[in-house]
Amino acid sequence: MSPCAPSPSSRRVKTIIEDHPAIVAAPSHFDSASAGEVLRRRSIGSFTLSENLYPAGLALPSHAHRESYITFVIEGSFRERYDNGEMVCRPGTVRFLPAGELHSNEIESELRCLHVSSETDVFDRLARQSVVPKKPAQINGLTATWLANRLYSEFSREDTASTIAIEGLVLAILAEIARGETKSHTMLVPEWLRQATEIVESRFLERLSLAEIAAEVGVHYVHLSRQFHKYNRCTVGELIRRRRVQYASHLLAHSQTPLAEIALICGFSDQSHLSFLFKRYMGISPSKFRSLAGQDAGPRTLDGVRGGNGTTGLEAVALRDGDGK
Repeated sequence: MSPCAPSPSSRRVKTIIEDHPAIVAAPSHFDSASAGEVLRRRSIGSFTLSENLYPAGLALPSHAHRESYITFVIEGSFRERYDNGEMVCRPGTVRFLPAGELHSNEIESELRCLHVSSETDVFDRLARQSVVPKKPAQINGLTATWLANRLYSEFSREDTASTIAIEGLVLAILAEIARGETKSHTMLVPEWLRQATEIVESRFLERLSLAEIAAEVGVHYVHLSRQFHKYNRCTVGELIRRRRVQYASHLLAHSQTPLAEIALICGFSDQSHLSFLFKRYMGISPSKFRSLAGQDAGPRTLDGVRGGNGTTGLEAVALRDGDGK
């Protein structure tokens, strides 16, 4: 090969950058991985919304984007690393990434997500109102899932009201992220407690016990119980129930899986147990939630077959606030 000729890896990087102009990185930062598939994209008002699919095992080395991004994880999970830390984003997670933030990505399982981006000056104007984080942030609670599902619903529509609805929802999501950031800065959380919370967040579908979690992080289970409630404003059991309800709502909005099966998948004893807790936290029954989400036609089943028109309208759902985080 001529020393002046581009290497195969350089050509692949060139293709990635041409297909995804928001990516800014030196060619040496990339390997042979593709940047994923764009399923659909819409420009609505000041924002660009894009539904993307990424294969499991995809790894993107350190890079940055010219625009700020809000990402809603619909299916799958990914790990994002920064110079000073990392975060894991799972179904229902809403993540904010500021423009210019260097990060790397590892797709842990096939990932489908909704990206919302906008020119930097739009977020700069919002930043003056103190609603835009200056560093990567995420929210995982029931309120986040509800807002993000509404955002996905508006993305799936083709009417004149979508612009104002989407702008309002983006602001609401940014406000939730800002609230979460404010809470996280009010107390210094011990590292062992961060680990304990991550165990609950990542393994809420398992049969976890206080003693098991305490042993993994190296503290007494009584101390864990007290400190967990102090910092997270809920018990371990309460957070597990909330995450299970959140995951159930996600399956209701994005699959046609029968309610009884969802109950078992999410760790409930039966359908009535799910229905009781779902109504307690969401203020609405699972069947009503699914009806409002437009799942009679369903955008996607769990086996990965897309169908229907992708509409997930949750406008009438009234959530109870207080995710305990």
